[in-house]
Amino acid sequence: MAKVVEVDEAEYNQMVALRGVATKIVANPAARKRLEEAHKMVDPNAATPLLDQETAQLAPVKELEKTVNERIAKFEKEREDEKREATLKAIADKQTAGLTRLRKQGYTDEGVAAVQKLMEDKGLLDVDDAVAIFERANPPQAPSTPSGGMTGTAWGFADNSDSDKSIQELIATQGKSDSVTDRMAIAALNDFRSRR
Repeated sequence: MAKVVEVDEAEYNQMVALRGVATKIVANPAARKRLEEAHKMVDPNAATPLLDQETAQLAPVKELEKTVNERIAKFEKEREDEKREATLKAIADKQTAGLTRLRKQGYTDEGVAAVQKLMEDKGLLDVDDAVAIFERANPPQAPSTPSGGMTGTAWGFADNSDSDKSIQELIATQGKSDSVTDRMAIAALNDFRSRR
């Protein structure tokens, strides 16, 4: 036999209203799932058949999603590694070509090694940049001017020393005297032969 409990009317109306709301929630599958989630929050041991069923159905999909995400991450990393390797190879090829070009331009092995060391020390990737810095720090020697006791012009033809009568005669005759030019040619040949 059912036990009879006295309830006042306001409390009874509140229970009827709550039961009506609960019936509507249970009738809607999405709302029922949320009700089970709320019930699980306050009572971790509560039975949640809809949530358990959904979890069981989604388990293979979540496993597949995890596998796909791992593979995508792996492929992206491999692609980044390939791009990095290609970039490094292109830089190395460009540097090798630049150093070869330096050798063709007349740089010695020591000069090429100095440029390479400068690139390493300064962290430079471009050979031309390193060469510009190297040449600014180590300017080429000025070309030497002809010497050998000749003063005045480069060959000393216009020198007017009192001791050399032949040159004065050559200048005076403007190179038209064969005897003067013959005498000077013989003296130059004798001088050349004696030095040899």
